[in-house]
Amino acid sequence: MSRLDSVLRRLQAQRDCLNLAIRLVRDLPGPVFELGLGNGRTYDHLRESYPDREIFVFERRVSAHVDCIPDAEHLFEGEIEETLDGALSRFAGTVALAHADLGSGHAVRDACTAAMISTKLT
Repeated sequence: MSRLDSVLRRLQAQRDCLNLAIRLVRDLPGPVFELGLGNGRTYDHLRESYPDREIFVFERRVSAHVDCIPDAEHLFEGEIEETLDGALSRFAGTVALAHADLGSGHAVRDACTAAMISTKLT
């Protein structure tokens, strides 16, 4: 499989999974957390899917497309371990959906990040 086909397959799978999650929590109250802004594609998709829901974004350092950057009130900038702790004290038990796309490409580091997020959000 070419690298182009591989990225297309990954993005289609990500969109399909995200759309399923969006449908499953559509009627639940509460904000959405986007853990990892990247260039803003997923955030933009969430905004389109949930035009009336607050979406809070967590990003170490923002470098997204200018049209895909949340306002300061909805952006937690810094290391996820620190920003997530602060947000969870504010939003404990109210988050309807948390989407995480924080992979670094380093298996051990990513496993540790996934474990940390899972522990904090459960």
